[in-house]
Amino acid sequence: MSRWFKAATELVLIRNSAELLVKLIEVTRKELALDSVYVLKASQDGRSFECCHNEKKLTWSVFDFNHPFSHVIRSDSSMTLQHSELLYWQENSEFNQLIGTIDILKKVTIIPMFAENKQLQTILVLHSGIDQMDSIETHQEFLNTLSVCANHFQLLHEIEMKKCSSKQLFQSLVEVEEGNKKNHMANGLANTLIGNSDVMKKLRQQVVSAAASHLSVMIQGDTGTGKELVSRAVHDLSTHSKAEFVAINCAAIPEHLLESELFGYIKGAFSGADKDKKGLLADANGGTLFLDEIGDMPIALQAKLLRVLESQKYRPLGAEKELSSNFRLVVATHVNLKEHVSNGKFRKDLYYRIYQYPIILPKLSDRIEDVELLSRYFINNYNTEHKYTVRGLHHKALDYLMSYQFPGNVRELKHLIEYGCTQTEDGEQVIFSHIIDRLDKNVGSEGIAVLEIGIGSKIISDLKGAVKEYETNIITSRLREFDGDRAKTAESLGIPKRTLADKCLKLEIVIND
Repeated sequence: MSRWFKAATELVLIRNSAELLVKLIEVTRKELALDSVYVLKASQDGRSFECCHNEKKLTWSVFDFNHPFSHVIRSDSSMTLQHSELLYWQENSEFNQLIGTIDILKKVTIIPMFAENKQLQTILVLHSGIDQMDSIETHQEFLNTLSVCANHFQLLHEIEMKKCSSKQLFQSLVEVEEGNKKNHMANGLANTLIGNSDVMKKLRQQVVSAAASHLSVMIQGDTGTGKELVSRAVHDLSTHSKAEFVAINCAAIPEHLLESELFGYIKGAFSGADKDKKGLLADANGGTLFLDEIGDMPIALQAKLLRVLESQKYRPLGAEKELSSNFRLVVATHVNLKEHVSNGKFRKDLYYRIYQYPIILPKLSDRIEDVELLSRYFINNYNTEHKYTVRGLHHKALDYLMSYQFPGNVRELKHLIEYGCTQTEDGEQVIFSHIIDRLDKNVGSEGIAVLEIGIGSKIISDLKGAVKEYETNIITSRLREFDGDRAKTAESLGIPKRTLADKCLKLEIVIND
């Protein structure tokens, strides 16, 4: 059996294109006793060729004619370069790096390896002595072996490309499925984290992403923005959801009791400890520990918490033996913890340990378009809880709320709506007069500022103009309250209907019957 026939047989048994090229290099170098053998492989887009088996990443564009490979590709024929010709191509740095030192007794042969479909996927580069073979290009058995190898490489390449495409398609489908799953989960949160504003949609996506991670979550937001709701959502969507969600407000518990609440204690640990008590760290094992207002945690206790987070070990008060607790940590604060770190009120190392996945909750004033949806939600809850039928919020009341700043955020709106519902008859709507007493007039709406503060908040330089503006504001506001009903508006202002009409004409106030 011819050694080249045997080599071809070994090559076609290989089922990986990269291994095939390695074997081709090995066989060619051994059988032809060459100094070096390289294979150039076409890129996926066919715009360049790169050396597959070289320490350096060398690439040549097929459109660049400053190297010999482009000429071989264009001519579809082999090329042998003697010493003088090699010197000509030395300006191409990549070619020079591939060939190395140019010896007068050496030559380079470049052979394009065409498959039966005339596709060119590989180029063979042979570096040999000028006396080793008069013309490698005419060595028929060797060329036949190259042809077999080229066809086999093309077949393996197509199979691998199909597998790669299938894998990419599968991965794309997985990513789409994951995206749909996340969107579905985020949409599911719309019943808890209520709002159609862009910031709320983004928040729900963040909660889903945070829940899927294993990072500590820091929720930052003003009082009343719903920090505990977000923390529970993170827990419910996480892998810890089957275990306990344990919450504690660090600001609501005296400093000397907070440690025993978290770590627990054994009987006799201190005066009044008449029995063992599990701490919240034990309760949270496998689940989620939510530390609200962590900025108020004492410095000494911060150090102990950091150790728990690093080691998952803790010691109950008075105990000699350490216990383990593996929990997901979620913290919340309404203060600027960075400032607390700068002021020495919060440990820097603990800050960076818990600041792994920050979530910032928007103020209600930054998503004022959600007020109507939230109001409807709170009214429905009130009706369900009290078996009542408040028909909703009057549009005039809604107008005022839409211009209110809500210093207490969603919590303030909730209490405001509940208060309004208690003032409303069954089957009626909540009107503005039902809620005005509960509004903070120092930060109230524009409408309230006009009615309550009026011209007193301005520096008056034109008394006549100020009185006219004040009268216009009062009449306009009262007309809105009574849906343009002139008779009711006039009665509420204690003036005849004709007088009201005259004033509207004089002040250029447009009213509708």
